[in-house]
Amino acid sequence: VHESGHFLTAKLAGIKVEQFSVGFGPQLLGWQRGETLYAIRAIPLGGFVKLAGMDGSMDAGPRSFNAHPLWQRFIVIVAGSAFNLALPVLIFFGVYTTIGAAEVKTPIEVSAVDAGTPAYNAGLQSGDIIRAVNGHPINKFEDLPNALDAAKATPVSVVVDRGSRLVTLTITPKLDPNSGGYILGFHPAARTWKPGPIESAGLAVRQTGDSIVGIAGGIYQLATDKSLGGLLGPRGLEGPVGIVKTTARAAQTGILSVVGVVALLSLSLGLANVLPFPALDGGRAAFLVLELIRGRPVDPAREQVVHYVGLALLFALIGLVTYNDVLR
Repeated sequence: VHESGHFLTAKLAGIKVEQFSVGFGPQLLGWQRGETLYAIRAIPLGGFVKLAGMDGSMDAGPRSFNAHPLWQRFIVIVAGSAFNLALPVLIFFGVYTTIGAAEVKTPIEVSAVDAGTPAYNAGLQSGDIIRAVNGHPINKFEDLPNALDAAKATPVSVVVDRGSRLVTLTITPKLDPNSGGYILGFHPAARTWKPGPIESAGLAVRQTGDSIVGIAGGIYQLATDKSLGGLLGPRGLEGPVGIVKTTARAAQTGILSVVGVVALLSLSLGLANVLPFPALDGGRAAFLVLELIRGRPVDPAREQVVHYVGLALLFALIGLVTYNDVLR
């Protein structure tokens, strides 16, 4: 999806696309169609699109990347991340229009309690309505995990509305290894409905936006909360091995979970690529912004050296994260 964004916008702009490759490393399969070589390579980690002139060569001709206007080059660079951000919207839209939508009822009502969980041991019952945790009102679903994550594994005071009276329970949250957050061990009641196309589109955009906020918030929490072990800790960034493991876990619970993982992976890739780091799309876009400010481009050969260094650092990071995945 990501490389398709670069590929399609480059074709539309008239930039010569020399190669469209799935994966890295030695070429396993390849076929030439027109001016473009389509290839499948040995290491199935992403892929790349090779555009004429992006390697710093000066003899790529009038259809080279650097021969085109700055605005066209900028669109081609950011198109990959744009496609990544658009894919989840399409995925969520498809789910809402075919299967329907669901949301947790507010105030939060307990639908079922899992046996052996902290909630079960503390006496939480089906039909209870969560009113407050440690004195903090629970007005929407997000308030509950926020309160539990703040308390971590220490006992919390949970006020529930049981029939016509308020009951206070003391429950010790437990860490959920799947979500990385703290839970009590119950299922909230949900409202389900079948939205129309317009409402589905709005819900899809909102769901994508909420996912972006969640990803950014999770990374910030990993970077600032020492108890979580940092970005490379046991709950930190995942590499290829971790992604396969997460996808396999999702597959055990159904196709919808797999679809959700695909959407989040696409979002994560899109957000990561807009970072202004050499070799990433954000880094290349930063050079274009610098060109706009200076009124002249940075020497393509020198820029390419910077991106090569950035690429080496990225591969080193991938190797480190993959090593951590194996240790987990």
